[in-house]
Amino acid sequence: MFNARWCAGVLVVILALPAAAAAQVTTADIVGRVTDSSGAVLPGATVTIENLATHDVRTAPTNETGDYLFNLLPIGTYTVNVELQGFASQTTRVVLSAGDRVRFDPKLQLGQVQESVLVTAESPLLQTDTATVSALVSEKAVQDLPVSGRNVVRLVQLVPGAFEGLTNSLATGNRPDDRRQTSAVSINGAMDNQNNHLIDGIDNNERSIGTVGVKPSIDAIAEVKVQTSMYTAEVGRTFGGVVNIITKSGGNAFHGSGFEFFRNDRFDARNFFATSIPKPKLSQNQYGGSLGGPLIRNKTFFFADFERFDVTQGVTAVVTVPTAKMRAGDFSELSTVIYDPTTTPRTPFAGNIISSGRLEPVALKYLSLYPLPTSAGLANNYTGVRDRTQVNSTTDARVDHIFDAQNRLFVRYSYNTGDTFTPPVFPIVNGIEGGGGGSFPGKNDTAAHNFGASYSKVFSPSLVGEFRTGYLNVNIASYGLNYGSNVAASFGLPGVNIDDLTSGLTPITLTGYAGAGDATFLPLIQVNHTWQGSGSLTKIKGPHSIKGGAGLINRNFSLYQSNSPLGTITFNTTLTDNGAGSGGNTIASFVLGYPQQVTRIVSLFYPHYNTKEPFAFVQDDWRATSNLTLNLGLRYDVFTPYTEQDNHLVNVDIARSAILVAGQNSVSRTAGIQTDYSNLAPRLGFSATLPALTVVRGGYGLSFYPGNYMSQSFLKSAPFTSTYGPVISNAASGGVPNLFLRNGLPLPAATDITVPSGTFQAEELNFRNTRTHQYNLFVEKEMSGNVVGAGYLGWKADHLTQYIGNVDLAPAGPGAIQPRRAFAATLPNVSAIPLVASDFEGTYNAMQVTFQRRQQSGLTLSSSYTLAHAVQTNASPWDVTVIERYDSDFDVRHRFVLSANYELPFLRTAPGPVHAVFAGWQVNGVAVLQSGIPFTVANGTARSNTGGTDRPNQLGNPQLDNPTVAQWFDVTAFAAEPINTAGNTGRNTLHGPPMRRLDLSLFKNVDLTASTRLQLRAEVFNVTNTPSFSNPNANFGTAGFGSITSTGNNIPRQMQFAVKVLF
Repeated sequence: MFNARWCAGVLVVILALPAAAAAQVTTADIVGRVTDSSGAVLPGATVTIENLATHDVRTAPTNETGDYLFNLLPIGTYTVNVELQGFASQTTRVVLSAGDRVRFDPKLQLGQVQESVLVTAESPLLQTDTATVSALVSEKAVQDLPVSGRNVVRLVQLVPGAFEGLTNSLATGNRPDDRRQTSAVSINGAMDNQNNHLIDGIDNNERSIGTVGVKPSIDAIAEVKVQTSMYTAEVGRTFGGVVNIITKSGGNAFHGSGFEFFRNDRFDARNFFATSIPKPKLSQNQYGGSLGGPLIRNKTFFFADFERFDVTQGVTAVVTVPTAKMRAGDFSELSTVIYDPTTTPRTPFAGNIISSGRLEPVALKYLSLYPLPTSAGLANNYTGVRDRTQVNSTTDARVDHIFDAQNRLFVRYSYNTGDTFTPPVFPIVNGIEGGGGGSFPGKNDTAAHNFGASYSKVFSPSLVGEFRTGYLNVNIASYGLNYGSNVAASFGLPGVNIDDLTSGLTPITLTGYAGAGDATFLPLIQVNHTWQGSGSLTKIKGPHSIKGGAGLINRNFSLYQSNSPLGTITFNTTLTDNGAGSGGNTIASFVLGYPQQVTRIVSLFYPHYNTKEPFAFVQDDWRATSNLTLNLGLRYDVFTPYTEQDNHLVNVDIARSAILVAGQNSVSRTAGIQTDYSNLAPRLGFSATLPALTVVRGGYGLSFYPGNYMSQSFLKSAPFTSTYGPVISNAASGGVPNLFLRNGLPLPAATDITVPSGTFQAEELNFRNTRTHQYNLFVEKEMSGNVVGAGYLGWKADHLTQYIGNVDLAPAGPGAIQPRRAFAATLPNVSAIPLVASDFEGTYNAMQVTFQRRQQSGLTLSSSYTLAHAVQTNASPWDVTVIERYDSDFDVRHRFVLSANYELPFLRTAPGPVHAVFAGWQVNGVAVLQSGIPFTVANGTARSNTGGTDRPNQLGNPQLDNPTVAQWFDVTAFAAEPINTAGNTGRNTLHGPPMRRLDLSLFKNVDLTASTRLQLRAEVFNVTNTPSFSNPNANFGTAGFGSITSTGNNIPRQMQFAVKVLF
């Protein structure tokens, strides 16, 4: 059995081994074996490498087996020189990218040292010493490929096995400040928030929702290395991929850039579903610059950049607002009858007019915020246009210092800030925002900092160490429209505005009309602090390169967000109908001040959480023979459960039906959740060099991921939240009103849990981290300067984390739900127990084929095709004892990606004006073809009477030979199941529309001086304006069932122009 003592023992054993450089994900190695022309090894040869940008020189002798190794090398171009008395020296040039292990095996010829043999000046195309499956987004790709928003994550989406994520996952939301959209990338079937993001090897993971912490400017990025399978042992905490951004460093020459990118609405296409309304205005500017060079030649180097992003975009919305007569209580425009709910039986208001003396003053103040209709009619009679503004800035600064041949240091700081205002539909009135809808309208302030430092020391030619520290801080604050002002109190609503966190205006819901007030779930205030430290060593012994190291990531974060801090007041027709469902109007109910329902859920504290991630690893890269390298690794991780500084955590012991409060009644600070100490991950890989420039690589390994990353694991429940309601008016069912708008809301008070009621969030007490078995086998062959690869990649995951919406369901059947719930006997007043569980499984199997062309004759090309199938399990939404096996939400069967840069060769040597006009052109492009993602047909209204959702019966094959936007699948293949039963339709049995995208850019390079050039750019995203449709409406029994009504992540055609100066 795994426990803390066993964990300590493993750490002691690993730390006792020779240690390794955790920076291998940011640096590179040059390795080799020196022999004579007969193949005999040559000990004692002197190998010297030099970084051509910084003139940093390192020297080492070959050991008794003729082997040498230089590690912890910054990326860049190097010369390698080999000398031995009695032999002619040999020199080559190599280009290193992050994670490379480049082999140079010189065969020395007899002669004098002064004689020099220059071998090929190109780096090897094949990696012959590693089993890791990885992809490189090169500096040329980063700088030249068309990238919408200059967001480097969009380039990561181009690596084999990756795609853009889902509209119901990280890609959710349409606010421009929503970090989920700009962080979404799913790798090899994993969720798009299950990757490990790094900058220069420093943790860059925001843990609350799983987004990227800081994004450096495109002009600050040297390359991006993405490990997708068979990770080296120094890499952990991932289920998908390891995405490592490598920033630029300075050299002995000054280099830099200045740029501006510009877009406006004139060059953008309309949305496929919005062709009848004018395009919203757009003005977007992105500008900045970079500079790198020496502070002290051959010693100290710097690189710095700044970028600013300004955008103003019109947002158009069409909603329904009450007419001028309705606001005065006159409903004579309606054909429906308005009834007085205070009468028994209910009698109509004469002429459908409510007298002025009956009008509620609070309602009239709300109505003063409503604009008058802009068009005739009683529905969709107001068109609002307001500006959404966003200002972002990015700063990066890096310093590299070479103390001497044995000691080096780099320090980097990256900073992002963003200020956004997302408008509501209504115009502002006397300084008060009325709302009227929108996507969480209000102000958002974001700031993110990432600091990293690394010190490396060469103790001897066979022993190198590195010590690394880092810090990440992410602050996200989204505020309601009227945050900071006690508008509710000024309107006469008591009990709402108590402090800053409850300032603003209570949102009202008016069925059939636009609502008003602040957004329901705001404010959201999130602060992340992550500290990281690690130390490592590398020991070279014979053909073994033995690496090991250990470190700690300490995460502190707070997240304040209540379900409805200002409450929510709902109005509908039932308060003014005849008591039997006929007649009535929502605005009539509103002006009378008679709500149908009032509710409020408020967090009573500002939580501060902590989790720790200690780790240790060891790896032996063993050159077993001249053609075979074995990568043998072992990694150990611990991911501690959350604690809260004041023990404000509440859990549910499902087995005992007991409410657990952290720190009370002998309950642990983790609310009973045990630490998983079983995360021991062996990794075994090989790389074999075959004749004819062929490499076969493969392996098997385990990897662990902390499945409790999701915010539901924060366990916010009573008594640390205050829940009022939902309280429903008697008048909603034909009685006399007993809820009144003017009464506002009661003051928040701690909910008594001696008799638990309502909703309690839970996490399994024996929660286990997701364990992934990875395996792959690939073949790569170099042909005429190109590399073709093909192989199999797969994984099997157990202890997969799933969020179960409610385990306290009733069995399908007749009767009231509450007394039939699963915990009715022990927790009779509890209505919902959402559970974070780790009992599920998943598999992924893929074939990947790749083609890469290193730049030749001006053309660089990379392409890949992935054929894959992802499967997972989860509990049924109407019966948690039923485990469903289904195609994963991230099951993309087919995906083809092509990216290319082509420097047109025309008229390069032409004279004067001809050269100026016709030379220096470059074309760049990205093409993506992808099959659709799965979706589930579910009932629009549940029929099983379980308290959960359910699905209809499937009668036949719903696939259509020629699906259309109007009908994507055969709707007649589904029928309503009998009442009080669950249907037989499975989860994710259908796939949605495919996605096709072509992005192109055209550059004109103009040489200004020998070292300075002007670059003019035109970039077009989605050149063919091909819509990327969302999945269809799959809610059985609703209007539009089976039809597609929106587009997905792929934007309509957009054009962008830019000018850059490069020197």
